[in-house]
Amino acid sequence: MITKQSFNGFYWYPYNENLNDDLTFEVAQKNNISINLSKLLLNRKIKKVSNFLNSKLKENISISQIMKLNNITKTNSFFEKVKKEKKISIFSDYDVDGACAAAICKKLLSQFEIEVYTYIPNRLNEGYGLNMHALDKLLDFSSNILVLDCGSNNILEQEYINKKGAQVVIVDHHECDNFFENAIVVNPKTPDDQSKLDDLCATALTFLLFVYLKNERIFESFDVLQYLDLVALATICDLVPLGDINRTLVKQGLKIINSENSNKGIQTLINQAKIKQSISEYHLGYILGPRINAGGRMGESLLGFNLLSSDNIHQALQYSQIIEGHNQNRQKIQTKIVSSIDLNDSKNQNLNFFYDEKWHIGIVGIIAGRLMRLNNKPSFVMTNSNEFVVGSGRSQGEKNIGQLMMRAAEKGIIIKGGGHEKACGFTLKEEKIQEFKAFLKEETQDIEINNQKYFESQLDLNVINEKLINDLNLLSPFGQQNPEPIFKCENIKIEIIKVFKEKHTKLKFSDNLGSSCEGMFFDIPIDQLKSYLSQSSNFDCYFKVKKDTYSNKTVIHLEDIH
Repeated sequence: MITKQSFNGFYWYPYNENLNDDLTFEVAQKNNISINLSKLLLNRKIKKVSNFLNSKLKENISISQIMKLNNITKTNSFFEKVKKEKKISIFSDYDVDGACAAAICKKLLSQFEIEVYTYIPNRLNEGYGLNMHALDKLLDFSSNILVLDCGSNNILEQEYINKKGAQVVIVDHHECDNFFENAIVVNPKTPDDQSKLDDLCATALTFLLFVYLKNERIFESFDVLQYLDLVALATICDLVPLGDINRTLVKQGLKIINSENSNKGIQTLINQAKIKQSISEYHLGYILGPRINAGGRMGESLLGFNLLSSDNIHQALQYSQIIEGHNQNRQKIQTKIVSSIDLNDSKNQNLNFFYDEKWHIGIVGIIAGRLMRLNNKPSFVMTNSNEFVVGSGRSQGEKNIGQLMMRAAEKGIIIKGGGHEKACGFTLKEEKIQEFKAFLKEETQDIEINNQKYFESQLDLNVINEKLINDLNLLSPFGQQNPEPIFKCENIKIEIIKVFKEKHTKLKFSDNLGSSCEGMFFDIPIDQLKSYLSQSSNFDCYFKVKKDTYSNKTVIHLEDIH
């Protein structure tokens, strides 16, 4: 049993010490899988192994369940009118989920010769959610307003659309306790919803809406399944739980991405990032997603949507090149901000709370996520935007921070705010910052900050090979509720091969049996690592196993050492 903290300050334990060897062998034999994969499935309490591994859409979602989405039947008349008038205005959020949802709508509705005007707010100047300036532009184009990945709580704006004689359909997945009675809000988090589809992102809900509309014969003769690549991208990037439905959507979507029929925008991003192997959820979440978000973060909110809705490969290439430049700029700003923050300021409280009027507003969400991963505490980061303070929060779900923002707004502490369990956004006046901090400190004082981490299986270096990668591919896609396995190797020699950007290092791992493997350790203080490695000759390593993005070799991605 480990009694000292690791290099990263954690205590590591086996995930399941009581795993039954006989049961592990039985599951492996019955399903013709390896012992190691059997262990991983049992750790996840998977009972229907074949169903889990195959992930077929028809086995996990039905039209009857889709029809339980609150207000979905009210969309019939709305889309009948759209089909007749051949016009629709779309307002969508500026993140990956919003861009993907809007791209599906644009590409699909255009097949029926429907003119689509898409408005995505400027993250820096307009912030999150509907606003009157945007609504006037949308209403100038059409009285049919479709809002994606936001809008559930914009009651005043919903009323405004109604007063203008227009109709609004909102497809959203954020927390929502109330909405204007004449708005058609399709959101599984509304009070009367019976669908049990709470875990789906807005793009997945948009996909299901068109499955429903096809079943109702509002729109016919189109292939809705071709858009599963965009659904997979949004599902991974929005960090929703990978239960049966979401896992299936991602699994099937990845098949399309790895075929010749994938979205042209996604294709150009893959080429731009020089990814040489099959695309996995890792690439969606850590390589493609951040690039799509970069445009919005740096002030060009339409870039991601334009890229993903383009049918012209040359035009998509131009968009991806611009996005690549924004992403590089974003990385530089992010590194500078993170290095300026001292987490010792959070020692005596259960949250990270940081404000600087000069920080770039497009980066605060990323910074909040980064801080949360460093010390496991709910993190809130904010900066100035015009006359207000705007910020983002990230947590591991100890408290539903989306609901926290709604309560803070009800109390008059912040002007507006919302989100979901693990991510939120908010706007407040500068003079309310300390009151907001006091509110959050009180709300988080009873949570336990967990410095324990778990590994799933102990391995020898000689089994880190193609066979293990194949097992992991069967278990994937990884995400919330299906975490990527962390393994342990004991008594390993570690040698630094090369340092990148003063924060990443390439390493060589060797054991006493003559086996060796290369790997990476990301986002760590290099001087501290060198000092730690000088204190011993052998270490216990905790790591994930990957196919290297560029060389296609099987490598270790180190999580921690002890």
